Amino acid sequence: MEENMMNMVNKETAIKDYLAMIKQSWTWSKLTEEEKECFETFLASHPMVESGVRGNYSQRWTILDAIYHAFLLGCGYRNRVDWRD
Repeated sequence: MEENMMNMVNKETAIKDYLAMIKQSWTWSKLTEEEKECFETFLASHPMVESGVRGNYSQRWTILDAIYHAFLLGCGYRNRVDWRD
């Protein structure tokens, strides 16, 4: 998302918006239902998310990118387009 647009968006919607975006990604489609549920539950209720996802919309988006990337790495993703094919 363009930086100017991110600054105009309500920072409180960053998690909901980010989740909607990744649900359209090819990596999300490769996750199992259990993995998807685990990630969604983590974003919705884990104290680390509540205390760690701070700042403006853009900053929150960057933090969420890092969280999702770390989650994918934990699921075996290694930046390969043939992951789980």
